[in-house]
Amino acid sequence: MGIFDKFKKNKVEKDYMKEIIGNLGCDCMVLSGKDVNGVMSEYRQALIDGKKEGYTPLIIIPSELMLEILDTEMDHEYRETIITQAHEININELLKRLLDEVMPMDGDEDYDIRGEFSTEAPISHFLSIEEASNKKIILAKIPTDKPWEVAAWVPMGGFNECPMPEEQVAVFKYWYEKYGATPALVTQDVWELYVESPLKTQEESEILAWEQFGFCGDIVWQGVGTVNSLAGTLINSSVWYFWWD
Repeated sequence: MGIFDKFKKNKVEKDYMKEIIGNLGCDCMVLSGKDVNGVMSEYRQALIDGKKEGYTPLIIIPSELMLEILDTEMDHEYRETIITQAHEININELLKRLLDEVMPMDGDEDYDIRGEFSTEAPISHFLSIEEASNKKIILAKIPTDKPWEVAAWVPMGGFNECPMPEEQVAVFKYWYEKYGATPALVTQDVWELYVESPLKTQEESEILAWEQFGFCGDIVWQGVGTVNSLAGTLINSSVWYFWWD
């Protein structure tokens, strides 16, 4: 890549960031040139400050698709509609339906989707930051003290089996109230949640793994391979990762 190509690439990325921040319409910090540890430090401090000041920090990785998600039509009324629809969702019925949709098809009975349990190395940082390390990213201060509502501020979803934004809000609310999990990072096809008090037991991690498998089948089908392998990654992990291909 020549010097002028790099200039054009950086200019496009800067334009995306400026427009994304403008469309969000809330206070934002631009984190520039920070490695994974630096980003995690900034996020944890913003999480502490946000609890005092009434906002929820959300890391956003800028891109052209993210700009399309956060277009100018995403106004207050649209966000409130998503939140209202989420309140009307029966979470138990939703989780059951999502799980039914990702389970092996008839004829695949021989595939052991449950698998064997084994504890894996815990995840303590946002995986998406590894690719965006030392680049400019956004730390938005979403003006809500209800962390699950950030999925209405960044309404990605409804593609490739990714749940609709209102379904994401409903699931995130359930996980926040049950596990203290906060939606913390978003790209056009990824959500990462932060957990201040990670799970400690095999039993609770297996229960959560089935919920996560239903919410995002790709993390098993194209990732760890079985639900119990996923459960093994959840013990002592402060970050949960979801990706839709």
